[in-house]
Amino acid sequence: MPKRTFNRLDDDKKEKVMRAAIEEFQAHGFESAKIEGIAQNAGVAKGSIYQYFDDKKELFLYSVTWAIENFMKMIDRQTPMKDMDVYEYFLSGSRERFEMIRKEPLLVSFAIDFTYGKYGSLAEEINRELKQVGEEYELKLIANGKKRGTIRDDLDDKILLLFFQGVTEKFNMEILAKVKNFESEPTEEQLVETESLVKSMVTLLKQGMER
Repeated sequence: MPKRTFNRLDDDKKEKVMRAAIEEFQAHGFESAKIEGIAQNAGVAKGSIYQYFDDKKELFLYSVTWAIENFMKMIDRQTPMKDMDVYEYFLSGSRERFEMIRKEPLLVSFAIDFTYGKYGSLAEEINRELKQVGEEYELKLIANGKKRGTIRDDLDDKILLLFFQGVTEKFNMEILAKVKNFESEPTEEQLVETESLVKSMVTLLKQGMER
């Protein structure tokens, strides 16, 4: 976790540091990434990075968390989570969401790489970060669905979560990969193909979770 000095920075400064870190890790991998390069691209002194994080590993793991939370914030700005269940999370405004993701090629590439094991030496820690960030969000969506009567209430939330994760994991990576490969302006055929993937995933979710 970042230190208090990082948390005291304004949001723009935080984002500049995190984007510089992710760019360095993507360009050089974890082992070869340099704190000097991150500091230079962020416009801060090398020593400042160590005032924000204990070491390079802590900065990398927080980069994973920050990237995932950034995607969640983009989605929440479009459709507040309090208004969604697990189905609407994927179906609501999908085209607008593809456009938002397309505008973040660096974060998409980073997410695909750490999910698919590019940073293998840190796989266990990465999985722990993903679990901590993702499960809290996903359980809220499940709880919303139960309250609204769209998700079955005869199973424990943790069991529903396991099913949800099993269905969505590979679908999400396939969708991210397709969006990453969109040209500057995706064609109607590309959008329809990607939307079809999302709808197929939701159909599978409903078969197991719908009330």
